Amino acid sequence: MVLMKVIDSFLHFFTPRYTNNHRATALSLSSFSVYIAFLLVFQVGLNLIVKVSPEVLGYATNISLSDLLSMTNEKRLENGVTTLQINDQLSEAAKRKAEDMFTNQYWAHNSPNGREPWGFITTSGYQYLYAGENLARDFAESKAVVEAWMNSSTHRENLVNPKYKEVGFAVVNGEYGGYETTLVVQMFGTKAGSPPSVAAPTIPKITEKTTTATPKSVEEIKQESLQVLPAIVANVPVRKADVFGVTKTVSIALAIMLILVLAVDAFLVYERKTVRISGHNLAHLMILFVLLVVLNLISRGAVI
Repeated sequence: MVLMKVIDSFLHFFTPRYTNNHRATALSLSSFSVYIAFLLVFQVGLNLIVKVSPEVLGYATNISLSDLLSMTNEKRLENGVTTLQINDQLSEAAKRKAEDMFTNQYWAHNSPNGREPWGFITTSGYQYLYAGENLARDFAESKAVVEAWMNSSTHRENLVNPKYKEVGFAVVNGEYGGYETTLVVQMFGTKAGSPPSVAAPTIPKITEKTTTATPKSVEEIKQESLQVLPAIVANVPVRKADVFGVTKTVSIALAIMLILVLAVDAFLVYERKTVRISGHNLAHLMILFVLLVVLNLISRGAVI
């Protein structure tokens, strides 16, 4: 008896029946109001958990220093440029830059007091002939960071610049603007006294791979990175969950549920030849589908 009531309630909510005037209760205006209220309360609850117990729920990242190095070198090889070697001093400079941005709450190449990136490089003991810097924040994965740099002309110029011979990385968690985030700093350099590898600073347009060296596989590059990468800047605590990821997952799940309910509703109404005074299932289905696509495309992250 109880099971039958549960099944009946389920059908009443998700399918058109005589008990709900032939429209699934899940598609009613009052239900949509509940969905919106639920998402708002859910988001507020997550933010509260972050404030009270940041070790349980927080800003999760899966950014690997070895992946950053190997992916950077992959892009350079694809563009006919020699790979970079990791340098401890550049990594230390990158770590200090990230910490300085958190301490002084800024997101820029130059600090509020006018300190330039090169100041961090020289104070780490690295005397450079050429130097460059790429910054990223709010990313969850290494690949997303490198792809964002490659999609920006100025960052791409640094990443595939043949003048650079060495690189350093920092991946540091902290609080910026009242929110927990992860800063990624990439420092490029060529030591003073090193022979320049190119005659001009401009990057030629390369339409195909021109390197004469034997191409390395992705796995070979990654293994080389793992062997030489220092642990000096690994400062990304493990998180059990991620506010951004959880919110996005719940929103997508809700959108998928509504799309399925709309599809079932439209099918049953058509099969039963039910006449309704109003019905815009196709329009609703298209709106929810667009919403689902947008939610899936949303990604955090910014580069500078």
